[in-house]
Amino acid sequence: MEDTPPAVVRLDRRAVLEQVQDLAAGQTVLEEFLAADIVVIGAPMYNFTIPSQLKAWIDRIIVSGKTFKYSDKGVEGLAGNKRVIIAISRGGFYGAGTPAAVGEHLETYLRWVFGFIGVTNLEFISADGVQVGPEHREKALAGALQAATNLHAA
Repeated sequence: MEDTPPAVVRLDRRAVLEQVQDLAAGQTVLEEFLAADIVVIGAPMYNFTIPSQLKAWIDRIIVSGKTFKYSDKGVEGLAGNKRVIIAISRGGFYGAGTPAAVGEHLETYLRWVFGFIGVTNLEFISADGVQVGPEHREKALAGALQAATNLHAA
């Protein structure tokens, strides 16, 4: 059998530095989230779900041993002492009973993710149908602004 040389790994110092910086940024995001009493999120529906930037942020805060843990009883959320206010907008109508309800992966996803880490104090402000037409857009935005005005202080 022919001897094969071991694989040679060449470290790219710039790539390693970028990875170290990325890990540090992720740790900062996690620490900011854990320290916050109130978190406010803006989440437009993009292609039936959350924007990729919000998904990247969520990936930084869903950390085993920090915001959730597994036990013999299943998953246990560890970040439940927060109030999370989420302002969402959707171009069409995706509420229960609508033909497009099955395509709604914005609010349902966010409810599930935050519930997974133990956050149950979720408040949603919705502007639905903002692409239906100018008149409906104004009505949806006015309703969302009124809902935001009605939020109680911490």
